[in-house]
Amino acid sequence: MKKYIIFDFDGTLVNTNDIIMESWQATLRHYLGHELPERTVEATYGEILVASIPKLIPGVDIDEAVEYYRTYQDEHQEGDIVYVFDGIRELVTELKRRGCLIGVGTSRTANSFHDYMRQLGMEDMVDEIVTMNDVTEHKPGPETAEAVLRKLAAHDGKELSAETRDMAIFIGDTKYDVGCAQNAGIDSVLVGWSHYVDEEDMAALGFEPTYRIKTPAELLDII
Repeated sequence: MKKYIIFDFDGTLVNTNDIIMESWQATLRHYLGHELPERTVEATYGEILVASIPKLIPGVDIDEAVEYYRTYQDEHQEGDIVYVFDGIRELVTELKRRGCLIGVGTSRTANSFHDYMRQLGMEDMVDEIVTMNDVTEHKPGPETAEAVLRKLAAHDGKELSAETRDMAIFIGDTKYDVGCAQNAGIDSVLVGWSHYVDEEDMAALGFEPTYRIKTPAELLDII
């Protein structure tokens, strides 16, 4: 049985895809004078900005571009552009009823993550959290998954070990999530309710999800 359930945030628990795409295209227009194909932008989902920006905007001042992107995103969150995916609240409620512990491992900054959690009323849904500010090696490196699992295991009076890895599962929407879990020796789930994922690109990196699901409820059959 899986007891330690680790979720990615963007594109997995919450639909931030639209605001992320808008923020990227606005940044690209500002620095390049034109937009890029959505598939090109989607290929960066799950990666930290300082790694993605040099790929999409070569030669730019990275810190300046990050600030432009984040400012745009902060100023354009009005309405229902960001929302919890259908079935997620019900899934987490059922997981908790079954005695699971819920963690989030995200490449989003701590401030941004907690702002969204408050905005969406999700603060009580999660037991342990690791953001990009808590690690030095980002996805697809194993540190994010291991850091969340270490917290969840400690919450349960245990340590990070082969046993707790076997009891863990990481759910995400990108190759970076799958790679993070795989590199940490944890089963992974690639979700199918978010956005296009280039499976060939993921396979070329040597990443293969343990499971694939199309709806949140399907996770219950796996754990």
